[in-house]
Amino acid sequence: MTTGALPSTPANEPLIKSADNVANLIESFIELGVLVHDNQGTPQSNQALMNKLNQLISQLSQTSTTANDPNDANTNLKQFLIPIDVISYIEDGRNPDIYTREFIEVNAKSNARLKGKMLGFKKLRDVFGDKLNKSFLNWKKVLTI
Repeated sequence: MTTGALPSTPANEPLIKSADNVANLIESFIELGVLVHDNQGTPQSNQALMNKLNQLISQLSQTSTTANDPNDANTNLKQFLIPIDVISYIEDGRNPDIYTREFIEVNAKSNARLKGKMLGFKKLRDVFGDKLNKSFLNWKKVLTI
């Protein structure tokens, strides 16, 4: 996987388990694809294919029950919210890491723009304050009294 490893903390335990389950599922799907591609129609190859399908079904079932177990707060993944944009990326066959990278780039550009505006207003404040002080010297004397 290209996603960085999560630090092993009790709060991240469900995510780490789910990531491992998904990695195992992906590996099983790849193995199933190889078995389907190499299937010669013999009873042995058909049996191997059926065994792999049954294994994959049990893995999917285990992943589903683990993710939705309401009694176990440590494995309940409903507490982790996933942005809809990330789900759309995955459904479109795209890498969610790309979404994260683009999100960070957009925020960095926005932050740079806002920083520029803040610096501009700071300079405006300083210049405007200096001009006011120079233009209204007599007011300064009145205000200090």
